[in-house]
Amino acid sequence: MGTKTRPEAEPIVIRPAKESDAEGIARAIRDSYSRIDAHHIPFDMPLYHAETHREAMRDPATRWAVAAWQGIVVGVAMWRLVPGIAHLHQLFVAGSHQGHGHGRRLLRHYQARALEEQPDTRLFTLHCLRDSHWALRFYRRHGFTVYEPGDEWRVPDLHLWIDACRRHDNGWPLREDKALLYKRAGS
Repeated sequence: MGTKTRPEAEPIVIRPAKESDAEGIARAIRDSYSRIDAHHIPFDMPLYHAETHREAMRDPATRWAVAAWQGIVVGVAMWRLVPGIAHLHQLFVAGSHQGHGHGRRLLRHYQARALEEQPDTRLFTLHCLRDSHWALRFYRRHGFTVYEPGDEWRVPDLHLWIDACRRHDNGWPLREDKALLYKRAGS
């Protein structure tokens, strides 16, 4: 009788994503919602298909990393850099691989790569659905703060992010169902 290998017993490799990972990325994202009540699944979930990711990977402004277990993509992080800020657009871990530290490793990887590429990064930002209590808890545990109106006066770099969102018409003002989280680099 063979023994069944638990996902956390095998080493996870964090590496840059390739276009050929697009199907695995889409599968990991879909699977990340497998343990969650259907009413928590975002309305844009149907957009998480391989072609969407292949197309997004062609954007030179995006940075991608995957967590791979036995060669299978089980997690993904995608971010963009704007002067002084690294914004995390996606961080997902497949349901059967959650709770083993892979999200933490992807989060740390994004922060380290952002600082390597843009050493003057002062702020890490991300958006999260307000109903995703588990995700908000995760980010808070890792030093992120949920934005409240007026925080930009205490953390001036938030002005840069808000202005960038307004210029690109993609995220400000925030939709009611979304939260902005931020963390100062070095904290």
